[in-house]
Amino acid sequence: MYKYCFLFAASLCGLLACQSPGSKKVDDAYVLKGTIKGLKDGTVKLSAYNDDDRTSTVLDSTVLKDGGFEFRGKTAAPQMVTVTAEPGNWSFRIFLENQPLEVTADTTGAMHYDYTMYGESKGASITKFTESGSSNYDAWMAYQQDTAQKQFDGQLEELGNKIQAEKDKDQEYRYRDQADSLRKLANNIRLSTVSRYINANPGSAAGAYMLRDLYNWYSEMPLADMQTLVAKFTGEAKQSPYYSSLEGIVAKRRAVSPGSVAPDFTLLKRDSSTFTLSSLRGKYVMIDFWASWCHPCRQAIPHWKQVYAKYKDKGFDILSVSDDSQWKAWFKAMDQEKMPWTQVCDEFPVKNMPARVGSLYLTHFIPFYVLLDKEGKILVSSGDEKKIDEKLAEIFGS
Repeated sequence: MYKYCFLFAASLCGLLACQSPGSKKVDDAYVLKGTIKGLKDGTVKLSAYNDDDRTSTVLDSTVLKDGGFEFRGKTAAPQMVTVTAEPGNWSFRIFLENQPLEVTADTTGAMHYDYTMYGESKGASITKFTESGSSNYDAWMAYQQDTAQKQFDGQLEELGNKIQAEKDKDQEYRYRDQADSLRKLANNIRLSTVSRYINANPGSAAGAYMLRDLYNWYSEMPLADMQTLVAKFTGEAKQSPYYSSLEGIVAKRRAVSPGSVAPDFTLLKRDSSTFTLSSLRGKYVMIDFWASWCHPCRQAIPHWKQVYAKYKDKGFDILSVSDDSQWKAWFKAMDQEKMPWTQVCDEFPVKNMPARVGSLYLTHFIPFYVLLDKEGKILVSSGDEKKIDEKLAEIFGS
């Protein structure tokens, strides 16, 4: 599904190169004073979000009086936090670091949301706010406001509207492919900008946060680039929670890179009997990550039927791993597609987290394919079926 132009905003790069938040001496505590226009009395809390397990931890809370609040405390390292005011669940994000900090916010123009139908909360994201005293926040905002990476926003918005309005699934996914191509260009620009910032400011926690945030949107970021950047961090950047998260991601990516032995797993088949990946050792195996609701996954099935028929007698097999959380939908899709190879369904043991095996193989999107050799080592890991086809032709001959 994911379909080069490195552009830079000279003013941004100049600004980022001059800042060095990780290198200057900081106090051993913070005093955070703030005002929120449009609110009067209530409570305010600070919380930190963990991208790895999708949980939030409340760090502190205080009284909101006449729209004003104050926090005092210490933080082990600068980190991005969410400021949330009640009643109303009004929120915005700032950097917390051991410095005198001041925040001003205005509820006017806030973006309201309601996710209660999905079992989540409702509230409002405050869009008008500023923070002073935090060089990490300044660096983050300069990065966010970079005009080079925003150059595709208009086209992406237009494509988003077309996707929402399109009734024909094939055309919808052609629009999605176009949007994916634009996002890839934007992400390459972001990676270049983040790289320049980290090279100039290796001790900046903001740099570690930028890279961790970018990975959320650019999971295909070249591993070599990611490893090089993570290795550059020093000081506060290394003490930040983003550094430990990035180290964990690098380790997981290495574990499922070509040349590594594929992590073994056991999942349930349709009849609830178990099936283990390593039972297929001695064959070349393609793990097909798919789902009943995934249109491009379903479109690819006729092709894989042809590939299976061509190579199955030469020592090739396929194992499909469904990302369906509802077995009824999985059963219906299998009955419709009639795939002649083994089918198993992934598990969702932790609420609000992705499927267990899909997470193990870092499948941030589907369809996604992993080709293994006879010893269970990874040969190809990609969302591009052409790369699988090319490797199979190399192995078995065309």
